[in-house]
Amino acid sequence: MKEQKDIPVLTGIRAICMYSIFFYHTNFFSPTSQSVPYLILNQFYCFLNFFFVLSGFIIYYKYSEIRSFNKTMLYNYFVKRIARVFPILLILITATFLIGYHHSYYSGKEAIKLYLLNITLLKGFSSQYNLTGIGPSWFMSVECLFYLLSPFIFLYAKNIRSLIKIVLFFYGIGILLTLFFSYFPFKGFFSDFLFTAYSTFFGRVFEFSCGIFLGMVAKGEIKSSAKYALGKKSLYAGLFIIIAAIASLYFIAAQKNIAHAVDSWAGILVNNILLAVGITLLFYHLIYYKSLLQKFLSSAIMVSLGSATYSFYLLHTTFVLSYIYKFISKNVFIAFVSMIIISLVFYKMVEQPLALLVKRKFLKNVQH
Repeated sequence: MKEQKDIPVLTGIRAICMYSIFFYHTNFFSPTSQSVPYLILNQFYCFLNFFFVLSGFIIYYKYSEIRSFNKTMLYNYFVKRIARVFPILLILITATFLIGYHHSYYSGKEAIKLYLLNITLLKGFSSQYNLTGIGPSWFMSVECLFYLLSPFIFLYAKNIRSLIKIVLFFYGIGILLTLFFSYFPFKGFFSDFLFTAYSTFFGRVFEFSCGIFLGMVAKGEIKSSAKYALGKKSLYAGLFIIIAAIASLYFIAAQKNIAHAVDSWAGILVNNILLAVGITLLFYHLIYYKSLLQKFLSSAIMVSLGSATYSFYLLHTTFVLSYIYKFISKNVFIAFVSMIIISLVFYKMVEQPLALLVKRKFLKNVQH
């Protein structure tokens, strides 16, 4: 594939995944009278997995040269990652805690402790704190640790065999950390193996590695026989695996009578491994082959919506959604449309300008 700065179709699909997560968070079905659709929608946390595979691909595809450990290149890479993630994260976390403190949700000392755990993203490693503040921002603990480790991962990522070794290495680190904190428990950090497997980079590394593998294929560094064997069938194979994985998550949750299948090891295997394979196949097809789906996801409107997904993700679980319910409508679909509009405005007026400002001020030896 001819290398491109951006791949629009992979921006467009972000919107579909993010909106699926919105409806997971706002599950409007009744758990009693509509138990089947309720439990199915309750497994839509799995659409977060698309972002882990996507991050592995995008970071490797655009920044694999950082494995050279060139100082300027590394510096600029981290500036770009910080500019992308932290300005609006700091703003929204600060606003969330100020509002929370104003409404007496937190005491003074507790507010400061939780605020620091949130802005440093350390909360993501603790089952006690990971849903505090902007709850789903624990996701950024996983992402940012990957960003931090990427230069080292890319240094050793040469082929499929090396990727497997990398996955096993970080699985091992996760096991050791969980064992350590089982003997020396501290505030829910690495509290148990299921938590480590689902909520930390050490359990999600396979998904990032799938993205890295796809990046290697796209850059011509790996000649994949599956690439030629599957061809256009990769779309159907990918969609089949994704649908089968979601169905499996539902059946696991139903059989074990749990809200989320990932609260069991069977669910973790389906969510962290099987689903990642299906996502990788789907992404491969979207990158290499034209189709109605690719055309739709590459459209200007989908790319615009996809670009604003980070703002949408952070905003829809903050005070903003509460205010929409209070002042606009309690109807989830009206709230959904309102969130899309607000996130687009926030992206254009706040997220994008702040990211550009940070890059203009701190990037070295590049054209702005």
